[in-house]
Amino acid sequence: MSVNLLIQPFWILGIDRGVQNAVGYEQYGIYSNLFAFSMLFITLLDLGINNYTSSNIAKDPQKLSREFVALTGFKLGSSLIYIVLTLGLAYLMKYPLNKISLLWVLGLNQILSYFYTFFRSIVGGLQLFKTDAMLSVVDRLLMIVLCGLMLWFGFTEISISKFIWAQTIAYSSAVLVSFFVIKPHIKFLNWDINLGEFKKIIRNMLPYALLSLLMTFYTRLDFVLMPQLLEDGNIQNGIYASAFRLLEAANMMAALVAMLLLPMFSKMIASKLELNSLVQFSTGLLLIPTFTFCLIAFFYQEPIILLLNSQSTTYAAQIFGLVILCFLPLCSMYIYGTLLTANGNFKLLNTLAAIALIINIGLNLWLIPTYKAYGAAIAALSTQSFIGLSNFWFGKLRLQIRFEPSFIRNFLKSISVICLLMFLSLQFEFSWWQTSIVLFVSSLTLMIYLKIIDLQQAMTLIKSRSNEKEGI
Repeated sequence: MSVNLLIQPFWILGIDRGVQNAVGYEQYGIYSNLFAFSMLFITLLDLGINNYTSSNIAKDPQKLSREFVALTGFKLGSSLIYIVLTLGLAYLMKYPLNKISLLWVLGLNQILSYFYTFFRSIVGGLQLFKTDAMLSVVDRLLMIVLCGLMLWFGFTEISISKFIWAQTIAYSSAVLVSFFVIKPHIKFLNWDINLGEFKKIIRNMLPYALLSLLMTFYTRLDFVLMPQLLEDGNIQNGIYASAFRLLEAANMMAALVAMLLLPMFSKMIASKLELNSLVQFSTGLLLIPTFTFCLIAFFYQEPIILLLNSQSTTYAAQIFGLVILCFLPLCSMYIYGTLLTANGNFKLLNTLAAIALIINIGLNLWLIPTYKAYGAAIAALSTQSFIGLSNFWFGKLRLQIRFEPSFIRNFLKSISVICLLMFLSLQFEFSWWQTSIVLFVSSLTLMIYLKIIDLQQAMTLIKSRSNEKEGI
């Protein structure tokens, strides 16, 4: 997380913001629409392989050598199907050739991105968390360099096509780096693929794949629907995408925690170890800083969105204020949805995701024609709230998680103090950055003082992970 805190703000405020300002709302809206379109069949690139790999290699590291060739071959085959379906649908929908050419490169980027996360899921499954932390920023670091040359040093004029090709170069390099990291851990390659074993792997991955597909649709469908439902759909997409940028940056940080938690939860469940301490620790670690972040972003929505995009308006700020609140239920999903995934509760997770998709489609079709991007923001917040709350409820219920009464009391105390400090900051008319410093320092202090994050417990957890890796 520390590594990403150094890189992600620079990427969002420096590079991505610079590209948005340079190309304008409409061009960036076209990019957002094409990017969302390239995500529609993204499940074919994963089919649950990443979660399957991370979880199962954590339980049995020997599976890496036995299954690597089969899984990699399967990903190559599914990548070919993905690109054919994506471009085929674009032709059927009569997308112009200039957009299809960009969509082809975006599709290639998605393939490279998923190979990158596939190799990183192996690193996570091997419990090489420090290495994974460094790998997690390779692509962004390279894109900062490439786009920075265009934006700040006049290497060439920035455009959406050049921005997309810079991603291609960065992802290609990241794939190579991550492959060479895992190569020493592959003791042998099993080229003699057992068809029965291969079918078994596919059956095991299907629940992951369905979940991934449903989640992709309920998080990306709004970007695809707006150009179809609105005359100014590309502009609305640009405004909506601008509001989403800070959420996506924060979401990457939370996703890192989920990537760490999945192999840890899986190993603990397989070993029948007590989960309460880790779940409680994760809840405190993620939800209180997230609540603080959402509170600041909501109440200071206008100055923050202006910082992200100089073309922003009050309308864009209102959309941003709703969108950023999605981060709180997303973090709940990253803890408790990951817990249910590690426990294999896929029927439940897929049912909840299917309900979320129905909610999302219904609200988008109802609200977008009238409220445009603001309606999409309402639909997104409603959908994510349902997922966050339902994952929390069923995660606690199915895994019989019990919070200590002192943790609940101290958690509520922290939330109350943070709300009080926000109220005082607004009364004294602090700037957003002054409030951010006060609230984040206060929340960290409260978390440590009230032992919501128990530093001794954290050190014990770190030592136990180190001992496991050393075979103690």
